[in-house]
Amino acid sequence: MDPYLFIIVAAVAVIVSHLFNVLAKATNIPSVLMLIALGLVLHQVLRYFGGFTPGPLFVQVLNVLGIAGLIMIVLEAALDLELTRDRRSLIARSFAVALFTLLGTTAAIAFVLYSVLVQDVYRCLVYATPLAIVSSAIVLPSVTRLQQDQREFMVYEATFSDILGIMLFYFLVDDHGGASAGQIAANVTGSVLLTVLVSLLVGLALIWVFQRIKTRVKFFLLIAVLMLLYALGKKMNLSSLLIILVFGLM
Repeated sequence: MDPYLFIIVAAVAVIVSHLFNVLAKATNIPSVLMLIALGLVLHQVLRYFGGFTPGPLFVQVLNVLGIAGLIMIVLEAALDLELTRDRRSLIARSFAVALFTLLGTTAAIAFVLYSVLVQDVYRCLVYATPLAIVSSAIVLPSVTRLQQDQREFMVYEATFSDILGIMLFYFLVDDHGGASAGQIAANVTGSVLLTVLVSLLVGLALIWVFQRIKTRVKFFLLIAVLMLLYALGKKMNLSSLLIILVFGLM
């Protein structure tokens, strides 16, 4: 792939995304919906002109960008949460609503898919999970006109929905090696507890290090460290998203 063409495409994508953010503030239409619509239109245009077949390198680059985007989504969601005593009731209610809404909607969509299209419960659950997530990218731009308490509840609920939905999806697509339900539950519980412990230790160490860095350019170093932690967590079979979440909460 021509590197200059790749740079042009990446730069145009960032510019278009920024323009959509500006347009979203004026129209109250979430920018992510505009990007999805643009992607659908471009797909049809490419099909009309003969299609586009991505090569292996292109797919690998997309995977890396997807991981970086996933880390940023979870980190941004965690940074939106303020864990204070006076917000315990709000956090508990929003977490419960997000969890039950995610599970209930996933089950309902999976049931419809199973009844109409796919006679495979596992595949139906995998397909249904992304559709059941109440994305903060859509909710947050749409709640600016609500009252303060309502807006805070929606922000927390959408944030928890993002995080729980992503974790549920990756749990479903992970290879559990034919283990029983009890073994899977035990493995997941152990992985979560170990991940939280490691995350707390690593998070405290990172905060200590970053507080002593005097240079102004810390953002790229932070992203590099988080991507390293995510990749190491995957290699060690830990819940990598929890590492990012706990770090963001700290």
